[in-house]
Amino acid sequence: MLNRKLIAFLLFSAMLAPGLVQAQDLGGGGDEVDSIESEVSRSAPRRQTIENSAAAKNYGDDDEKNVTDFKGLANLAPFQEISIIQKRFMPKTGRFELFGGGTIVTNDPFFNTMGGVVKAGYFLTETWGVELNYFGLTTSQRESTRELEANNGVSTESLAYPKSYMGADLMWVPIYGKMTWFNNRIVPFDLYFSGGYGMTEASTGESCGTIHVAAGQIFSLTKSVAFRWDFSWNFYNATVTNKIKDNMGTVISTSQSNNSFNNLFLTVGVSWFFPEATYR
Repeated sequence: MLNRKLIAFLLFSAMLAPGLVQAQDLGGGGDEVDSIESEVSRSAPRRQTIENSAAAKNYGDDDEKNVTDFKGLANLAPFQEISIIQKRFMPKTGRFELFGGGTIVTNDPFFNTMGGVVKAGYFLTETWGVELNYFGLTTSQRESTRELEANNGVSTESLAYPKSYMGADLMWVPIYGKMTWFNNRIVPFDLYFSGGYGMTEASTGESCGTIHVAAGQIFSLTKSVAFRWDFSWNFYNATVTNKIKDNMGTVISTSQSNNSFNNLFLTVGVSWFFPEATYR
């Protein structure tokens, strides 16, 4: 009976032995995996802390500081002390300008006056320049004026119109900007004002002292060529002859008076700048 129990115990032990050996092998493998993981952790690069980074040196030693904090910008130079690095597309300093174009008087209800304009200028700086102007003009009566004279006997001989103008201006260019042309290109431009004095040759045959003011824009097409337009206003006094006629159209008396006149010109044309800018 004892031998049977002993044999049964030995058989049961033999059946459990492979499982114990397998369990032991698995336990040893787990230790090896833990060892590999620890080696990987030690060899991995450590994340640089804010204290050791350049950002921490600039902003302080606070670990909680966010590197996107822009409070430090308050210590930079004021914006008015920062210069624009980009140069002008077409500089004007030390360069001459020749302009040619056409003009028309826009505020005369009795006459159609138009003609050609020639300008020659020189820019001392990007903001200041001097310019000479010449307007050669031709005039014709409007249809309404001819009807007044033919139907109602209203004469326009007491009105004066300009035949030409010549003068000199001081130019001021305070604004430089850029605009898009149908989203295809960027066009730089200068906005200018000018004022000066000259002489108008009036239809009365006299030369009249004239105050000239203008405002306009110069659009740079290339570094030497530009499109230019402006409104210019001339103010002058001219002596006109007033005639009194009878019903038959015969002049029965004449008198002279000094009247004030003004002409508002719309001028459009092209400018050429020279010499070539060498300081760009």
